[in-house]
Amino acid sequence: MAQDWLVGGERRDAARERLVAHAAALIARRGLDAFDLDELGRRAHCSRATIYRHAGGRAALIESVLATTSSPVLAAIRTSIADLTGPERARTAIIETLRALRGDRVIRQFLRPDNLIDATPTVLSSPAVHAVAADLVGVDPDDPADARFIIRSVLAMLLWPAEPDEEARSADSIVAGVLRTTATSAGTTSTPTDDTGPHP
Repeated sequence: MAQDWLVGGERRDAARERLVAHAAALIARRGLDAFDLDELGRRAHCSRATIYRHAGGRAALIESVLATTSSPVLAAIRTSIADLTGPERARTAIIETLRALRGDRVIRQFLRPDNLIDATPTVLSSPAVHAVAADLVGVDPDDPADARFIIRSVLAMLLWPAEPDEEARSADSIVAGVLRTTATSAGTTSTPTDDTGPHP
């Protein structure tokens, strides 16, 4: 019989964290498509009802796994660019994002082509993802066009990997385009008209 996780002082948050950790391990080992609540229950020694009570269904668990896994990855990227500014910060942010996402055993499963393509509309429409992209690269957070361009570019590089040197050149091109556009927009002012002279 599955043990009730609330017995023996186990609390809801601890039970949820345990389930998310087991789910992350299963996704890393088996892949996202093969992730199954019955197998999770066997691994965690609990019933499906316990899973639903503490962590929700499959979709909710996958979302929790992604959020939990992404947090330390994002922190590592922020650390790598903490002392950088301008184009160097933006370029490093893109390269480090690619490296960190590919290097995580759980996140790699979300980057498989079918999964990534299915998730692209959600990613591109997410204000939270826009804010993270704008912050990491250093563009105006109130201009979603720049953030979407960066996100699309990174997604494309994840879908179609290239050699490091080629990806570095791609990152340089992305940064040059975004920062040039930002600088042009910021520097666009109307030229005052001299009304003191005669008019034709």
